[in-house]
Amino acid sequence: MDVRISKSEVKGELVAPPSKSYTHRAFFASALSKKSVVKNPLISDDTLSTLWSCIGMGARVSRKAGNLYFRGTEEIRPGYYYAGNSGTTLRILISLLSLSERASLVDGDESLRKRPNLELAEALMKLGAKISGGDRFTAPLSVRGPIRGGVVRIAASSSQFVTSLLFALPLLDEESTVIVEETKSRPYIDVTLDVLERSGMKVEADGKEYHIHPSEFDLREFQVPPDFSSLSYIVSAGVIAGEVKVNGVVDSRQGDKVFLDVVREMGGEVSWKGDVVVARKSELEGIEFDARDTPDLVPTIAVLAALAKGETRIRNAEHLRIKETDRIRTVVENLKRLGVDARETRDGMIIRGGRIEPGTIDSFGDHRIAMAFSLLGLVGEVVIRDAECVGISYPSFFRDLMRIEARVEVL
Repeated sequence: MDVRISKSEVKGELVAPPSKSYTHRAFFASALSKKSVVKNPLISDDTLSTLWSCIGMGARVSRKAGNLYFRGTEEIRPGYYYAGNSGTTLRILISLLSLSERASLVDGDESLRKRPNLELAEALMKLGAKISGGDRFTAPLSVRGPIRGGVVRIAASSSQFVTSLLFALPLLDEESTVIVEETKSRPYIDVTLDVLERSGMKVEADGKEYHIHPSEFDLREFQVPPDFSSLSYIVSAGVIAGEVKVNGVVDSRQGDKVFLDVVREMGGEVSWKGDVVVARKSELEGIEFDARDTPDLVPTIAVLAALAKGETRIRNAEHLRIKETDRIRTVVENLKRLGVDARETRDGMIIRGGRIEPGTIDSFGDHRIAMAFSLLGLVGEVVIRDAECVGISYPSFFRDLMRIEARVEVL
């Protein structure tokens, strides 16, 4: 599906979309609890991969009035699991399936098969798991336990590796310690700890060390907060092309909420009072942005930089090269297609803004590329190829753009 976004003046109100990160974790925690309800979950391609995996593990799930009701599994069933495009699903499954003496096979789509799991696999094998897969432990992976508690050190290129261990190790009879020597996207670990704490899990964070005590999941009810990554696109639409009001923006531990501060630093007129965010059309200026802890914001900040005066430097984003695509390369390539002066650096990019030409960009099947570059269509026509990938994290994205009077056409 290709989508054309044409020059528009946006205005209107929306409700903040639910968080993908919290939904993933709430689904797994609910599947491991006796009885739970998850309110306002995000239903998207990625979270459905987690939901189906939870059902495969043995959980029973029903839906009523937009909420999901879980009856958890007493024992994780080994078998075949398909994670689709979801790295979070794949990584958490790897550790949970390492609890079983019987072998399981975990796989994903073509994109996910390119993403390495080396550090996670090595940590689990030190605890007794038997794991085999492709180069650098890419999927498909054969996983078999049982693992035992212990001390593991991990230099995690992805915070998902730490999240994975934190979900599984409390279910062992022994205490464990995870020492994180280096990681990116640390706020995502904070999201994990938030869900684990609400589930009654005994995990103590002490700097780079996580001390894990045997415990049982007991998440009885969870209200999914809004997704600040998805919110960034709607806020940007207001800053670029009009005025947008977003309701239901409650605080949480998501690192991506820093986006509101970043936009203000660029000169954007954005307010957050109570649970309401308002964004108004603004003149933007280039900045320096450290993407170490918030890599998902890079595509959005890059397209804002394309419209800003002066130069924007994005750094500490080298972990973006092993996302759904090499996001550094694909962002810069698409900016150039629209006449923007942009170039790659080893760990980021440099963008000189102020000039946009109409054109066609390739999403490369990456939801964040598709949504970010749709914003540039609000000031000059842009066609997004393979735009259906927005279903990975924000299925209602184009409908929401139309609700704020953006000109959106499916080709």
